This record gives sequence, structure tokens and C-alpha cells, in this order.
Amino acid sequence: MYTTLNSPVASTSRSPTPVRQANDKNTKASVDFARFVRETFEDAYGQPAVVSATARAAAHSDVVTVEFTSVQRDFARDIKRRVSNYAVLRVEDDKVTTLTAGSPADANGAQQTCRSSTDPSLLAVLRSAGPTERFVEVWGNGALVKSISVSDKHGDFYGDSTFGSLAWSSDNSHLVYAAEKPEYDKAKSESVTDDNEAQAREDGSIGDDIVGGVAGVADPRRYKLDSDWGETFSGKRPPVLIVLNVRNSHVKVLAAPPAVSPGQAHFLPARSGAAERIVFTGYKHSTRKHGIVYCQNRPTGIFTCDLSGADVKCLYSGSVRSPRLTPSGRALVFLSTPVGGPHASTSELVYYDLETDAPSILVPLISQPLECPQELGGTHLPGGFPGLYLDQLPEHPWLHADDSPRAEVLAFTSTWRSTNVVLTLDLQRRFLSLHSPIDGSASYSMLCAANAYVVAKMSTPAMPDSLMLGQAVLAEHHKDEEDAGRIRWHHIHKPTVDANVSWQIVQADSAEKRRSTECILVHPTAPDYGTRFFWPQSCSTTSRPLVVLPHGGPHSTYTLDYNALVTGLVKLGFGVLLVNFTGSLGFGHDAVLAQIGKMDSMSIDEIQDAVNGVHAGRLADPNATVYLGGSYSGYTGALLAGLVPGFYRAIVLRNPVISIGDNAAMSDIPDWCWAELGLPYDFDSPPELTPDVYSKMWHASPSRLVDKVRDPLLLLLGASDRRVPPPQSMSYYYRLKAANAPVECKIYPSVGHPLDTVEAERDSFVSVLRFYAAALKK
Repeated sequence: MYTTLNSPVASTSRSPTPVRQANDKNTKASVDFARFVRETFEDAYGQPAVVSATARAAAHSDVVTVEFTSVQRDFARDIKRRVSNYAVLRVEDDKVTTLTAGSPADANGAQQTCRSSTDPSLLAVLRSAGPTERFVEVWGNGALVKSISVSDKHGDFYGDSTFGSLAWSSDNSHLVYAAEKPEYDKAKSESVTDDNEAQAREDGSIGDDIVGGVAGVADPRRYKLDSDWGETFSGKRPPVLIVLNVRNSHVKVLAAPPAVSPGQAHFLPARSGAAERIVFTGYKHSTRKHGIVYCQNRPTGIFTCDLSGADVKCLYSGSVRSPRLTPSGRALVFLSTPVGGPHASTSELVYYDLETDAPSILVPLISQPLECPQELGGTHLPGGFPGLYLDQLPEHPWLHADDSPRAEVLAFTSTWRSTNVVLTLDLQRRFLSLHSPIDGSASYSMLCAANAYVVAKMSTPAMPDSLMLGQAVLAEHHKDEEDAGRIRWHHIHKPTVDANVSWQIVQADSAEKRRSTECILVHPTAPDYGTRFFWPQSCSTTSRPLVVLPHGGPHSTYTLDYNALVTGLVKLGFGVLLVNFTGSLGFGHDAVLAQIGKMDSMSIDEIQDAVNGVHAGRLADPNATVYLGGSYSGYTGALLAGLVPGFYRAIVLRNPVISIGDNAAMSDIPDWCWAELGLPYDFDSPPELTPDVYSKMWHASPSRLVDKVRDPLLLLLGASDRRVPPPQSMSYYYRLKAANAPVECKIYPSVGHPLDTVEAERDSFVSVLRFYAAALKK
């Protein structure tokens, strides 16, 4: 369901477009168009996306078993379904043969799975059966060994990449995972006997705290403010770690350290007579919780504790995440990003020696892409390397070869300009190697590693995820970069390539801008039946319509990965210009910082320069150019609507930042509003929104330009958006409506910032195309 906003028009200088009544007859042309757009949507968005994988390969064996999970939209039920599958492969020299291909199985109830590294026959599953029923399952050799109900022990599981955890202990006797902390008792009738009340002491005073639901009232802690972690975590109680004894089914809820939310837990094996411990990432919140999703700059630490949750130690503080134990068990590696400032930026890779408690930097921050291979901080880095840009390390990142048993090689994905690449770091030799193309041909994302094999997915703007098996050739003694290690890639499954989708990398004219900006132009190869509504078969490239689509963030990146929205637009005849501007990730840390304090000017200029370059190259029609942006690029679109009226034939904004000051008071990430303007922000003592600060925010906001807007503008809003709450956009809509500007607004109930429910995706896609069609006809 969606809601369309309409309000009375204050001015009578121009008659408003009449609203179609429910009993009006639709024209066949409009119905046929809507149906074709919807079918195009289902074709583009219906492709499965691989989200995780594990692999098993015995030593000195040429047989590899790959288990993988995909997400695919079910348009009949309007849900996104998780589907598990597997393949058994034989690898011989440069050839991969499929011995067994599995059948897809519905995995919607399984929130997380984890196979034991010491006994691959053991599989743990966290399963939800409805909103209140939760189970931990243990499987052995394909049969259910034990199913343990944990419904009354804690709340819902955490299965996301920030807090989600599920790991076996080294002896397979325990599991650790993350879940909502238990809910405190609600009020009970006094006729119900309560253990807490029955055990009440005779001594004490009326000022003493009480625990549990007693005296017919709720536990006093039940309604005490303990906020959630913002966007995507709305309504979820904070996480705690759970330790489950697999042998006796005992469940232990570990008390979290004060002002810390734990996640990403793993076991540390016993060393030097000491007992096994748990290592986890702790997200700190001394005053309030700031929204965490898409944010890598939050105060965190790497902590350890014993299996009862006691003896808590903080090994390393900063903005750190993804602790991974090295195969030797001697050290941890993890990612570290500067605290505060940009919400995403360049990361360091840290090595923490557990025997000496000494940290060191394996891969440092890179200010500017390296012009040639060089050694920094003792690590050899390849030429062109722009730094590390990744949210998390893979759960299973370690490679080793049968002829190099001592090698500890970390494999992972990072953004490198406008593509994602697979990198490996040999910890002994301190050698970072690139293993996928950077020539604009494809994007690779690593999923897991096992022995000498890497499982990854490869995609392009014309091809959805292709599952790949990489065969690593590791060498311990070569110093030459070419011989340091190679990965030979093989397709496990290759989907159909759309022959009518082409793309090219578009560079800026100046060498200075080329260092920090880059665009991807995706377009139909030639007009065909599918493009007939917007680019008929008799038309040339110069008459092709163009959608300008910068990314949000602003510290994000468009890569060559398959993008359903882009593919859908291209199938209908549009060229789509994906704009990576200064501040995008993958271009060096200096480029990220260059955006700070210039959020309302630098990217605006670069977006317009990119569009004008496409026009000058006769790659699109200047008179059929439209805009589409969301979040930060919704903000830049709203600015452009007021700064360059008449340039775009139509402008669509998805959950845009319209008033930075209003957003500062409502958003789950208020620090963003200070940081992007170059203003200081203290997580422990957040600053006041003073009139002076609000004035600076106002002068950088699109809301100040509302009287300049005259191009058709469509707002698409999520009613449950915590990141950019909709009241500011609704106020903007009402002001535009009062000025009789050509504006429309749709708001989707129970939908968050990404507008990513199937219904919201479908309706917004069709609405955007109908909106563009109406604007381009005029």
C-alpha cells in the first residue's frame, strides 16, 4: 500500500492537474504502458542475488563442496525469499566439473547457519518459527541431532553483519550467538504467584529497587529508555551474547559490559593453560546510541571475556570491527576506521598479537592512490592501490595451499575506484595482491575461502551474480609481485548476459578531477521493442534520454556490480549516468576528506560537469535529461531543482535531506549533519543545535530554494525512515504545493530509508517511469 499526498492549492495563478477519480476509465495506452513497465521491473528485479557462501575442501583433494544462499523476490507474495543451494565440484588443472548440482531449498526460517571448522559434519542453525518461537538446531551428517527451544531465554536473533554472531567452540561443545536481551516482566494480576515476590526479604526500605513483575506492576526496567540502534533496527532491544552448551542444552545470557552492545562474536582457543575465551566487537554508547547501519565511524572496541561473560578486557579501542582469528591462533586481524567525521572512509587493517598484546598496522590509510608498487609500513602494495574500502571482512577469509601449510593469507573484497575487487594479503610475506580486473569489465566480491579455494560472485551491469570458484596458487618464497600468488577463476554458474545493455567508464576532462571522480554510463546497445516508449527504433544516440543517478552517502560508490534499478531503466530505453564524485569511496582518503565542508557545492558542480560532458559527447539528449537521487543524492537533486531550474525535465527524490537542521533534530545519525558541514561533534557529549549552527545548516539546505523550483518533482518517502525522517520532505511538499509548483509525493507505510520492500520497489519504479513519461511528453 502507498499513500499519495494531495493538499489544497493556495494560488490560483495556474489550475492544478485534476486528480483522477476511482471511477474514471483508464485508457488502454496507459494500462498497457504500466503493465509493460511492471513486467520490465519483474525481469530486472527478479534475478537472484548471492549473499553468502561456504566451501569445504579436504586436504590434497580436488573435490570442493560449495554451499551458497541467494535472495530472490517473490512477486506473488511480495516478499524476498532466501534460498539455499549447493554444488559439488572437481577441480583439475584449469577445468572445473560439476559432480552434483543441488536443488534450491527455502531457507527463510533459518536466520543464520554455521558449520564447524573442526568437524564439517556439524551444522548449527538459528531458526525462527513465527514472531515468538525461536530454536537452535544442531545437525550432524545431514540429520537433525538436537533442537533446543530458546524462546523464553531471549528475544529475536541478530543476524545482520554488524551484531550477528554464530560460532562453534574449538571442541564443538558450545555455541555463541547474538540476540535481543530478554524482555522484562509485564504487569501480572496479584492473583498470580510470582517467584520474585515470594522470595522478597523482610528487611529493606521502600526506596530499594525491585526486580521482576511484582505487586501487580511491571518490572521497573521494562519501560526504562534503552534505545535501539536506529535504521533497520527499529523496535529491537539491544543485543546480548548467548552461550549455549550443546551437550546439556544449557543457555547462558551474558551480561553486556556497561554502555556497550556486543556483536561479531567468535571463540578464542585456549592458550598456555588458559581457558577458551570469546572475542567480540563492542559498540559503545555512553550518552546515546547513534544509528549504526552504513556507518563505520562509531566508537567501538575489540573485547574478550570468558564463557560466563566475566573477566572482560578491551584489547583495542577506536572505530574497529570484524575481528578474525588467524589460522595459527596467535593473532587477530580486524578493520579500523577513523572515529567520527565521514560515516564511511578508508580503513586500516590491524594485526593484534595475542601473545604479546601488541598491535601493528598491516595495511595503512592511503591518502592518494599509489602511482606504482611500493612498500609502506613493511607491506608491499600494488600500483594504483587506493586503500581499503569495505564494511566487513568475510566470515571465512583464510587461504592456504597444501604445499604452503604455514601460509596465512587473508582474502577479502575492497572498492577500487568504480569496481569491487578481490585482494589477498600474505601475512608472513606482507604482500598485498590484486586478483580481479580493474579495467572496467566486471566487479568481483569475495564470499568465502577454504584451503586453496575462493568462492566469489562476479557481475556486470548486463549480468546478474555469477558464482565463481577461484583456485589459488600460493607461493611462500617468491618476492616478485607477478609470482607472489595468483587466483585462477572458474564459473560455477553463469546467468544470461543481456546483449542490449552496454556500459563505459566516463572520465573527467581534467587530470585533477580524474583522480577523485569517475562515472559509469550504462545504456541500451541499440533501440529495440523494449525501448519503444522512450527511445524508438528510428532514433539515434543523440536523442536517447538520460537519467542522472548520483549515489547517496555521500561516502559511497557506484561500481560495475549488477543494479536492478539501472537495468530496468536501460531496458526501457534510458541511458543511466552513475556519478562518483569527490568524496566517493575507492579514490584515496584525501578524496573522502575533500568533500567535508563542501557538501552543498563540490558534488553539485561535479554532477553537472559530468552531465554536460555526456551531452557534449553526443551520448544523450540534453532535452530529455531527468534526475533520480536518494538520501544524499536526493539532497543534491533538491539543490539542483532550485539552482538550475529548467536543466532537468523531471526530478525524482527518494527520502531526500531537505532541511539539515530539521534532520539533525530527528535523524538516528545527527552527527552526519555536523560532520558533512565540517562542524565538530562529540559522541560522548553531543552538541546543541544552536541558532548559529542551525543558520549554517539552513544556508546549505535545499529548503531555502523552494521558491526557485519549477520543474516537475516527485517525492518518494518511507514512512518509517529513521535516517532521513519524512516530515522535512512533507513540509517541502506542502510549500511547493502552496506555490503551485508541479510536485507529487508518495509515502510508503512501514517502509524504511532504502524503500526496499517488494511492494515499495515495484510501485516506486512504475511511478518513476510514469512520471518521466508525462514530463518528457511536454
